[in-house]
Amino acid sequence: MYKPTEVEVQSNLSRVRHAEGLIKQLPSNHDGRNTWLLNYGVGDEAQEKRRKRGLNWMRETEAAQTINHTT
Repeated sequence: MYKPTEVEVQSNLSRVRHAEGLIKQLPSNHDGRNTWLLNYGVGDEAQEKRRKRGLNWMRETEAAQTINHTT
């Protein structure tokens, strides 16, 4: 866990939530937008995307679980 900056504390907006707000301004069909939300987003839309794909949130990495595909 990181220590928030004074600005983050004052605004009650973490760097991830700030980034998520910017990312969500991209068109909803933008691949980079949806990939970022799926992997790192913390809001409702990101949680729903992970739920639909059966992915868990990994608190230790603050990211979606990684799936190993072996062939």
